Amino acid sequence: MNYSALFIQLLPEAALVITALLLLGVAVAAEARTHRPPAIDVITAIAALGIAAACAALYFSPLAPASGTSLLVTDPLARLFKAVVLLLGLLAVLLPPARDEIAQPGEFYALLLFALTGLLLTVGTNHLLFLFVALELASLSLYLLAGFSRTATAAEASLKYFLFGGVSAAFFLFGLSLLYGFCPTLTLPAMAAALTAADGLPPLAVVGLVMVVVGLGFKLAAAPFHFWAPDVYQGSPATSVGLIAAASKAVGVVVLVRLLLMGFAAAAGSAAWGDLQPGWSLWLGVLSAVSMVFGNVLALAQTSVRRLLAYSAVANTGYLLVALTAHGAHSAGAALFYVVVYGLATFGALAVTAAVERDCGDDSMGSFAGLVQRSPLQALALLVFLASLAGIPPLAGFVGKFAMFGAAMAESTTQGVPGLTWLVGLAVIMSAISLYYYLMVLKQAFVRSAADALPLQLPLAHGMAVAVPAVLLILLGLFPALLLSPLTQALLVTLGWV
Repeated sequence: MNYSALFIQLLPEAALVITALLLLGVAVAAEARTHRPPAIDVITAIAALGIAAACAALYFSPLAPASGTSLLVTDPLARLFKAVVLLLGLLAVLLPPARDEIAQPGEFYALLLFALTGLLLTVGTNHLLFLFVALELASLSLYLLAGFSRTATAAEASLKYFLFGGVSAAFFLFGLSLLYGFCPTLTLPAMAAALTAADGLPPLAVVGLVMVVVGLGFKLAAAPFHFWAPDVYQGSPATSVGLIAAASKAVGVVVLVRLLLMGFAAAAGSAAWGDLQPGWSLWLGVLSAVSMVFGNVLALAQTSVRRLLAYSAVANTGYLLVALTAHGAHSAGAALFYVVVYGLATFGALAVTAAVERDCGDDSMGSFAGLVQRSPLQALALLVFLASLAGIPPLAGFVGKFAMFGAAMAESTTQGVPGLTWLVGLAVIMSAISLYYYLMVLKQAFVRSAADALPLQLPLAHGMAVAVPAVLLILLGLFPALLLSPLTQALLVTLGWV
């Protein structure tokens, strides 16, 4: 094994780990000298510089084939999504916690960087056991970040997140053991070769694949594995929620794409109406339908904007699974594009919600009343975020949904078979329903008058955390090929389909 090449592949992760250790050292030194935690501005500056260093290391690191029997890969898909994760991590660092919400900022941002390290390792591996270890590094850090504010609601959210996460990890690991029994290797290319040679999965391997998909369903907040999401979205610090909602979901989709399209493409089956065949495509179709219906219907009853965004996350997982159900390269590329767009829109909406919450004391819809009077730019940004989530043109959310649903129809339709019309039709109906609850929030922001019309001031970093996603959503809506084409091409190269 070429250890120097291996170290070069790990430079972005090394930069994050070194920065996290530096943050811990600064925190300990400040506590020992002044008996107070270090200034949060200093901590966030160090964390942001560490992420910038990781971005530079990623930019200069060369594309490399699989190293260490696919433990680490730096293929085009891994590089692109490592960049996405680092961007979302930088936005999370820019989103400051509320006053007195984080008592130990050094430890908090060190955990955030450890979570980013786990997420980077997760998107850059084709080895299932290493994937499990990387996911657990990210997950354990996120469990702690969810409850870091030490309030009763944060403690409850963190406990639920941990318990559901522990169960999902058990499902995932036990599923891996069954898959290893089918093929005594844990690399995805080797499993694909064994599946082709065996001409079908044995029953125990089918159970193992189902359990692995269930474990990943938790990461994606797919119904019925989503019960942790509303409490975590509502009770945890906004910085933690932004990372969980955006980066964790993006990584989960990449893992699902790698697992199913690289390792188990031959076991896809079909969810096409009139041509149903057993396989993971049919499972994802059912999971997609349940997630869309459950998420949208429950979102209609919410008065808390954070909980509304949590159920919106469940519904959007359903939309993503529509594209993956088609098990085609272009539909999967569209799903990867949409998960980036969704992450930006949800993060931005959470950033605006955090600003309103700090000003008004809660995240109810009534707190958004008169936002256009108190902060016109934030109200405009909120319009961009929610309209993108609803799929309103010309924003990037519309382009993503159109690309997903169109590719799913094209790749699943054959002569005499209507394909995924039933699932895409349900997705379109559910998207129309979602417009109602997004408009309820916008109605408060633009139509209702505020009882207190004092301006809502934002620190510069918080303003950037709101502005950057809004600009990117407009840019990707007008010029989607800037991201959609590279993602599809990277996926084709990674899967070896070109």
